[in-house]
Amino acid sequence: MKQLSTSVLIIGSGGAGLRLAIELHEKGQKDILVVGDCKFRDAHTMMAEGGVNASFSNMPDEHDSPMVHALDTYVEGHEVANPRMVEDLTGHAQEAINDLVDMGADFHREADGKISQRYFGAHTYRRTIFKGDTTGHEILRVLCDRVEKLGIQNVNEVFIMKLLVADNKVCGVMGIDKNTNEMVLIEAPVVVLATGGNSNIYNRSSSRRFEGFGEASAMALRAGAAVGDMEMVQFHPTGLVFPEEVAGELVTEAVRGEGGILTNINGERFMKRYDPKKMELSTRDVVARANYHEILEGRGTERGAVYLDITSRTKEEILELLPKMYKQLKEWNGIDISKEKMEVAPTAHYAMGGLKVDEVTYETDISNLYAVGECTTGVHGANRLGGNSLAEILVFGKLLGQHLASKKLEKESVSESLIAAAQAEVEAELLKDGKLDTEKTLAEARDIMWRYAGIARTEEQLSAGLKALEELRAKVVEQGLTNGETDYESVTTKLRVWAVLDLGETVIRGALVRKESRGAHYREDYKDKSNDFRVNFSFKRGKDGKLEMTTTPFPTPSPAFQAALKKHDEEERAKNYKHVE
Repeated sequence: MKQLSTSVLIIGSGGAGLRLAIELHEKGQKDILVVGDCKFRDAHTMMAEGGVNASFSNMPDEHDSPMVHALDTYVEGHEVANPRMVEDLTGHAQEAINDLVDMGADFHREADGKISQRYFGAHTYRRTIFKGDTTGHEILRVLCDRVEKLGIQNVNEVFIMKLLVADNKVCGVMGIDKNTNEMVLIEAPVVVLATGGNSNIYNRSSSRRFEGFGEASAMALRAGAAVGDMEMVQFHPTGLVFPEEVAGELVTEAVRGEGGILTNINGERFMKRYDPKKMELSTRDVVARANYHEILEGRGTERGAVYLDITSRTKEEILELLPKMYKQLKEWNGIDISKEKMEVAPTAHYAMGGLKVDEVTYETDISNLYAVGECTTGVHGANRLGGNSLAEILVFGKLLGQHLASKKLEKESVSESLIAAAQAEVEAELLKDGKLDTEKTLAEARDIMWRYAGIARTEEQLSAGLKALEELRAKVVEQGLTNGETDYESVTTKLRVWAVLDLGETVIRGALVRKESRGAHYREDYKDKSNDFRVNFSFKRGKDGKLEMTTTPFPTPSPAFQAALKKHDEEERAKNYKHVE
């Protein structure tokens, strides 16, 4: 077993992890190790291409401000987000963008030299900063360049499969090297999870096939951490439906932000019936359900989709503003989007829920185990606004870096008994050969989630889904999973099965308890929002291994935030949506 040691171990080489590492280094903490399960410069951050939010008011929107941005985030998240974290997000977003520009980010600019800002769904003003439709690529490029310039140590293609925890205190991790199949032990007094979301627990997802299962979150849950708001799963309105190998891949919201409209097979611009004020730039939950119902009620295409039309823009404009979309649709679907409509349908996209962290320190329930980015909960409530995810990883990556830089870290060797126990568990759970086909079992688990806990939910469906998931878990425990061609492939695929089983259960149990419709969580048998459920649900594993649920009232906003909420009610805010008339 290869052994490494560091003061701060950051698991995840995407935007959140890299921004954290940069801040730590610049604040004087040089003993850092970033571990990624992908190649360097290939993290999921680059899939978030539409833009990143900050209230600069660079466009003719002089009334925008961090507080208006906070109002949009909180109200459109149906007021179950943590208001302190929302204010932190929007209050530090401008600084986060300026940091990137100082590092060399090349965002789209207006003729006067100011950074351009485009419309994104449910934002009162234009505040989404972009570089064409490759914003995530640009952010990741800049952060990777900075990490290399600073000489921050990073190890790539190592998959973390076990947290080492003693007396509820993390002290390291155990992983496996993709290229050598060698086990890797990393000792660290502080471990940070920056591992992204879990949308791939559904069989139709915008994530790439090899990521987004939430394996690290599931490991933390099993080790004693709490997860919250897991029923809040965002389904993006516009995923591709063909060919099958790219089904679920995202058509960025930037297409609608630049004027794209949705129509059904009758040629009707149907968003007029679902949100006549905001139209295609309504919140993602509203647009996704609109697409879902159009398809369900027989007004979709033969492939089970609706049309997204950007032909109002010239080819030159599309090539400037949406170059990646133009190229991908040409390559994958064989269409010219400047002349032809796209076929799109909802796809699992983002987890508003995740690991519960302290609102100031970002520590989980396990001592010295921290988390940042999409693997956490608290910022987005019941619905994430487009462009806020990239802002989140930049803002909270930096804030966590500032917190950890002030923390006194003392290295301790991991006990031989803990290492031996962890090895034994890994061998029993991940290396031992069983009877069930691992890939087929993974597909079955993801199919259960899509069929029973998708966009529209009912008591009957959720109960059936929970039963199916529990029966599948019992089979896996009893019969075990087969090994693949290599140890690495076997281990990672088995971990994904367990992630779907563990996290899927929290999604379904949370959805069953929440007998209302709020944001992305939509119950066809409880279609109204209820003040009785303006709460947050969290889950932990009890000593018997069963999930235990806790209900927490929503936090009280600051006095300034409360005053702003009272002043800007929904009707007043909606007046600003003039761009969709």
